[in-house]
Amino acid sequence: MLIIFLGVLSQWIAWRLQFPAIVLMSIAGLLVGPIFEVIHPAESFGELFNPFISLAVAIILFEGSLNLNFKEIRTFGKPILRIVTLGAFIAWIAGSFAAHYIAGLSLGVAFVIGGLFIVTGPTVILPMLRQAKLKSRPAAILKWEGIVVDPFGALLALFAFQFVLFAIGDETAAAFGLFFLASLFAVALGVGTGMLMGMMFEKGQVPEFLKAPMVFGIVLLIFVISDIVMHETGLLAVTAMGMVMANMKIASINDMRHFKENISVLLISSIFVMLTASLNLDVLIGIFNWEIVSFVLAMLFIVRPLSIWLSTIGTDMTIQEKP
Repeated sequence: MLIIFLGVLSQWIAWRLQFPAIVLMSIAGLLVGPIFEVIHPAESFGELFNPFISLAVAIILFEGSLNLNFKEIRTFGKPILRIVTLGAFIAWIAGSFAAHYIAGLSLGVAFVIGGLFIVTGPTVILPMLRQAKLKSRPAAILKWEGIVVDPFGALLALFAFQFVLFAIGDETAAAFGLFFLASLFAVALGVGTGMLMGMMFEKGQVPEFLKAPMVFGIVLLIFVISDIVMHETGLLAVTAMGMVMANMKIASINDMRHFKENISVLLISSIFVMLTASLNLDVLIGIFNWEIVSFVLAMLFIVRPLSIWLSTIGTDMTIQEKP
């Protein structure tokens, strides 16, 4: 009760003050968690804590991808394609070397961390876009980048981890190749499921009152199936499913978006309070050393801007849009 209440209250206060909701939700979690120790979500939820977070992120990511209509990017598809491919690769390499040389991590661990840090993520970007007064073009680019890159960040970290194991002889070539096959399976599962659901809806085989709940259940199903085949590929499956359904001209798509958006706001509110409330105060104090702080500053003011600037060279993005 307290988690949901604090999350929604933080969103409302942020709306009133025109302040980033993620900051207030994180502060609320820190206050009731490690600072005053009112709640301990990780202990209270036990073994359900991580699965709940994973399923919630899957739903949020699907809700975001349900808004990725290709018509939206006809005039700026090139910058988005560059940012989610070349930009993500540059951010991975530069971020990995920053983690190694600034934060002092080993190269293997640094490349895993670098993969995770290319993600801006819909759980962060979408709430900020609701409040930020951005023009439609840069807002759309941020939305697409945040949603599309999110599953690839997890896969890139997994790829780096698998490669390190392969390099030191703890992983076979067959197991390393399974990673790519599992990723293809996740995409095929998401695309196939999205097309099937869309055709069923258009042919009237599902009543209106069951469409949103059915999609909700199917999203969780394909996420879990894909994740069982290979950990972290579930996000790729739900993103592919959402993008397919978003571009099928389904008559009731707007109703589903509205339903999913309400759930997404509630889940985002809960997730950030849960995560920050589960942090350990000693760990929080320990991260404030010059290596970690310097690494974060480098990611914010060097790696991220560098990846955007280099990847968008030759596109029609203006200087005002790139920062």
